[in-house]
Amino acid sequence: ALVAPQLLQQQISQQSPLQSPLQTTLVTHQTLPSMIEFLQQLDEAEETGDYYIKFLEGFEKQRVRVKHLYKLNDTQFEACGVTTIGDIETIRDAAKKYK
Repeated sequence: ALVAPQLLQQQISQQSPLQSPLQTTLVTHQTLPSMIEFLQQLDEAEETGDYYIKFLEGFEKQRVRVKHLYKLNDTQFEACGVTTIGDIETIRDAAKKYK
């Protein structure tokens, strides 16, 4: 539905002074899982048993967190032990929701 700018401004000005736009963003932002939780969730989603969890040690060795995954290039993934294109793309795609 289209909302007239005047109505939108009125709605914004009626928000509780305790609820800033930043707080609203933080409430709707995904909670960041630990790396082990992320890899376990990926294994469940992809139905791959314990396949992705085997990369945990490589990510920990390089001190990579979930928030870093979507930004890693292929060489950085390889430094963590992830060498196949499909695995890199699957991990990167799954991590995008935690930007």
